[in-house]
Amino acid sequence: MDYDQSGIATTYDEARALIPARRNHWRRLLSARVDRTAISLVVDLGCGTGRFSELLAAAFEAWVVGLDPSEKMIDQARRKPATTPVVFGRAAADKLPLADGRVDLVFMSQVYHHMPDPAAVARECRRLLRVGGYVCIRTGTRENDVVVPNFFPAVRDMLDADLPSGAEIRSNFQAAGFTLRHHEVVTEAVAQDWSSFVRKSALRADSFLARLSDIEFDQGMAALRAHGCSINPNEAVTEEIDWFVFTKRV
Repeated sequence: MDYDQSGIATTYDEARALIPARRNHWRRLLSARVDRTAISLVVDLGCGTGRFSELLAAAFEAWVVGLDPSEKMIDQARRKPATTPVVFGRAAADKLPLADGRVDLVFMSQVYHHMPDPAAVARECRRLLRVGGYVCIRTGTRENDVVVPNFFPAVRDMLDADLPSGAEIRSNFQAAGFTLRHHEVVTEAVAQDWSSFVRKSALRADSFLARLSDIEFDQGMAALRAHGCSINPNEAVTEEIDWFVFTKRV
């Protein structure tokens, strides 16, 4: 999806903000699988508005370069107060403006399915990483249990068509010269309660929701709101997401 042809960038941070529990969860997952003493330069690839960039800088006490092809998303990222060593720039994921072998970690969050040529991106990650450097991928796969398609039926076909399988991601990076160090399906809280989930969904700052017709979207939102009457609305809303950690082989 071309984010510069949509208004998603202006509502993205509000709609996709990381609640504190979610932020802490990912910081623990990173610390558990990556040697922070070996990290001084991180690339947040497909950084969008920089949702994870500051978290990465704080977790590793490292410089973070946030790169994204969308001018609108990078503009939003640059508007944020600079409290950590993070810089942002525009770049295509398969042609990164960085020297060979200088990066310690490449992080990707929910961008894999937007890449026209994931194999080329895997090769580009290998080029810029040092030996032993990490690729960490946080991504939806076709196998994940997620909430949205239960209320927006047309999204299910989109997910099946656009999202990779876990096996495809493993194969792609292993073929490019990486070793899989860890993989798990993570269950995370995406909203602190049902009303928060409904409010965030209504902003339509999700590339799949943005592709629905207005009628499909309105019908799904009505179903979301009605569902709150049949559950405990104060419970956190959870979804599955895949978490991969690769390292570059010699």
